[in-house]
Amino acid sequence: MYNLWSLLVRHHLILTFLVCQAFALAWFFSSHGYPRGQWVRASLEVNSTWNEYVSDMSQLSGLAYQNEQLLLENAQLRSELLKRSEFDNPLSRESQRGRDLVPAEVIRSASHLSSNYLIINKGQADGVQVGHGALHAGYVVGKVVETTPNNALLLPLIHTGMEWSARLGKSGPVGRLLWNGSNLHKAYLEDIPRSLNVAPGDTVFTSGFQGVFPPEFLFGFVTAAPPELDGEFQRIQIEIGAPFQSLRYIHIVDHTSSAAIEDLIQSVP
Repeated sequence: MYNLWSLLVRHHLILTFLVCQAFALAWFFSSHGYPRGQWVRASLEVNSTWNEYVSDMSQLSGLAYQNEQLLLENAQLRSELLKRSEFDNPLSRESQRGRDLVPAEVIRSASHLSSNYLIINKGQADGVQVGHGALHAGYVVGKVVETTPNNALLLPLIHTGMEWSARLGKSGPVGRLLWNGSNLHKAYLEDIPRSLNVAPGDTVFTSGFQGVFPPEFLFGFVTAAPPELDGEFQRIQIEIGAPFQSLRYIHIVDHTSSAAIEDLIQSVP
């Protein structure tokens, strides 16, 4: 208390000036129209800026919930589209049967290694099983290889140990899609006949042969790089469609024919 009193005594002239200045400014702004209007406008601008900032912070706090709701809505819409395609094409109903989508969030990932991975917040309790595929906005992401009740481990396209069955176009030849570990945006389609003319921008789809994905989901597009020739075949560079460096929300594809295909393969002598 003594220190406070000493401080007030030491600086009483400055404090007196500030108090008088405050009273003078208050009287000036209240008794003159122009400065009062300027003060009101400045106050409104400051209040508007502050209210906008508070509103932005409130929206950011609810952004995770909104993203989750959008993810659920997208999964429902994509599932309805898949069911609609089954209805419109009766000849493919058997291959389409049981197809569904489970929305999930990537909670941990590695994209700087040769053996990259994704971990999602959905697992066995949500219907996610080993062998299911993963999509992002219609592009192939990877395959579920391990599950727990609440989480799952996926190996993505950008994994040097993974090999995918891919078709060039919707009716072209089928080849092997591989990632060489050097570029997150590029993969290579191999075993394509040398006689086939390939143009930049040509689409590369899932073939449906592995049982992980139904046919005609996108891997990506042929780049402008010239194919590498190897005997009777060519090796084509592909631009991967899935954005692995910023990947957060995905959909798990429940393609129930996968188990049946694996059983048939195991029965081959």
